[in-house]
Amino acid sequence: MAKIQEIQQPIFTLPEQVQCLYREVRMRKGVYPGQVAAGKITQDQMDREIGLMSTAAQTIERMAKNGSFRALYKAETEARSYSHAELMDQIFRTQQRANQFTTDGNLASAQTECLKLAGLTLRLSELIGELLAKPQSDAPLVSAPDLALPATPVTAAANSDYATLEQKTEIIRLLNHPAIARPEKTKVLLNINRISQDKATETIEHLNATIDAYDGPTTYAKAS
Repeated sequence: MAKIQEIQQPIFTLPEQVQCLYREVRMRKGVYPGQVAAGKITQDQMDREIGLMSTAAQTIERMAKNGSFRALYKAETEARSYSHAELMDQIFRTQQRANQFTTDGNLASAQTECLKLAGLTLRLSELIGELLAKPQSDAPLVSAPDLALPATPVTAAANSDYATLEQKTEIIRLLNHPAIARPEKTKVLLNINRISQDKATETIEHLNATIDAYDGPTTYAKAS
């Protein structure tokens, strides 16, 4: 018997999903009457199952025709291929572009970037949900984006004092160590995009000290 392997799920477009659902509807309409006649299912069961699949097809079809939803779905599905650090970087860069387009008055491009940001944030929410659902020792570590409103030019200038991407990546790497308690992980992650560079340095020093106290002075190797 072939062994089922865990592989990354392919990305199917919404129109492809609609076509698949309607094929299933046609198949049920062809098969279920015979099952009713044979006494395997009741008429009510047949009507319900065909109705459910028809409604699902119609719902996905409406989503496929909605430009905003289609863009959000595309961004979220593409984000599934990103690592945690890449996802955090994409969120940061997309928000920056949205802010700049808004400042420049290019609202159409700003809307496009906001839809991308919504998809990326939705993917991050899924990862956080996985973190909450798994035991602490097995839970993947994810970071939370800064969900502030688009920055004005003055605010954008002030953001240069925020922690760098390298600092945030280092913090996330250290948080993966078993010496760091889950409540502290959550607290740091929820604020990681709001801390200053000085605070980030302090956090890195604190995490290293906690890890050293846990298993002796060591350099915590990066994951391959």
